[in-house]
Amino acid sequence: MIHYTRQIVFWSVLALSAVARAQTPPAAAPPPAATPAPAAPPDALPATPGAPEPGALPAPTAPAPTASDTARLDDIEQTARIALRKHELLEEEAAKRAKEAPKLTVDDKGFSMGLPDKSYVLKIRGLLQTDGRFFFDDQTLQANNTFLIRRFRPTLEGTLFSLVDFKMTPEFASSSVQILDAYIDVHPWEWLRVRAGKMKGPVGLERLQSDADLPLLERALDQNLSSQRDIGVQLWGDVAGGIVHYVAGVFNGNPDTTSNDTDINYAKDLAGRLFIRPFRAEGLRGFGNLGVGISAQTGNRKGRLPTSSAAAQTGLAAYKTAGQNTFFQYLAPTSDTTGALTTFTHERATRLDPQLYYYYGPFGVLAEYVWLKQGVQKGNTTTDLTQQSAHATASFSLGGTEDYDGSTPEHPFDLAARHLGALQFAVQVSWLGLDDATFPTYANPVASARSAKAIAGGVGWVLRRSFRVGLMYEQTWFEGGAGTAATSTMPAVITNRPTEYLLQGRAQVNF
Repeated sequence: MIHYTRQIVFWSVLALSAVARAQTPPAAAPPPAATPAPAAPPDALPATPGAPEPGALPAPTAPAPTASDTARLDDIEQTARIALRKHELLEEEAAKRAKEAPKLTVDDKGFSMGLPDKSYVLKIRGLLQTDGRFFFDDQTLQANNTFLIRRFRPTLEGTLFSLVDFKMTPEFASSSVQILDAYIDVHPWEWLRVRAGKMKGPVGLERLQSDADLPLLERALDQNLSSQRDIGVQLWGDVAGGIVHYVAGVFNGNPDTTSNDTDINYAKDLAGRLFIRPFRAEGLRGFGNLGVGISAQTGNRKGRLPTSSAAAQTGLAAYKTAGQNTFFQYLAPTSDTTGALTTFTHERATRLDPQLYYYYGPFGVLAEYVWLKQGVQKGNTTTDLTQQSAHATASFSLGGTEDYDGSTPEHPFDLAARHLGALQFAVQVSWLGLDDATFPTYANPVASARSAKAIAGGVGWVLRRSFRVGLMYEQTWFEGGAGTAATSTMPAVITNRPTEYLLQGRAQVNF
């Protein structure tokens, strides 16, 4: 439109100029060369100054412009100025509309539509993971060999009037649809934000990583000691350009590994996180990305006894391996209709989680330790149990860079340019130990292991940030967790649960 407007103005001014030239009287032509006059006779009188030469034509005289000609030229100039001003106004209006018009963006980060100033933004994202899970050397576990949809999560998120963010993420991969993330985030300043709804709690450094960005296909054992999601309100923000990150909130206090939508008691948990990233300071960014911090959570818990219409709600969850097999659970026999033989959460539960990561170019390492002091009750017996777990993960990207948000290829997959993406290698060791006082009062030693140790290795081909395929092998050893239950004549015989050998493959789309 602007191009055509410029053409119209150009040709209009050109035409007006031509008209102006046509109305201006032509300049007088130079007189023709005079024929040399014959020489004057000797007795001729001298010529009078100013008098025309004998035989010469008189010089033409240009007529003076009339008042109408001057007025016409003024009108032409005024018309040209008006046309140019209209052209400027059209350009200004087009620039204003360009600033206000929504822009659609499609890339490896998803589909995004919003105003250029980002005051209103709508993003459509998704995560799809299709897995193959296979076990070895255990016929019982081999019965669980399967292909499956591990995660299927469409996400809708955005920004409203530059002040409010929102996120909504359901999970369709399980047998029943559940809401994973559903929160509103008000951010008047970068250092002070308020988030309310269902979200990841502050405990668990690896837990806070996106499922799409894990260097291995499953999380470490220590994630059994924190909830998947919790519902509450938190203050959080980044101070000093992100050098200091903090979280302080009040939550329902979901049991470990769960993502419940309601609380089973009136008490609430207090949780917080302080994380320092010193290399975000100006002049230190070249040293990589270092983060060191600690998370904590504490609150009173109380389970619910069974009723004639509802089963007991213990407030305690089972612990699982990377292959999603339960290796520990508190006593909760289905035949217990009174709750006298069931272990319930009781009074205070406290977690501490020191954590760190460091990424530099293609290298990365992440480690954390989780300490849980859990009050429990069975019948009239109560105690505090201490459960501990830790893990460390090292990763390396060939042809890419490592960071907390995953591996990024230096050159995304492009056959025409002979770019193949990046190869990501990772190894992980993890461990989880249960308090000795847990057995046999609160958990069955021939059904639940006292500890688990795992080592895992994997490789992933990251074609682009939006697509990757991966393979992981993990081996998990147990102490206890098998044997023969005690009888009236013989004590229990405790043996180790069979080692779990897991091979898992995955194809992932994430945008």
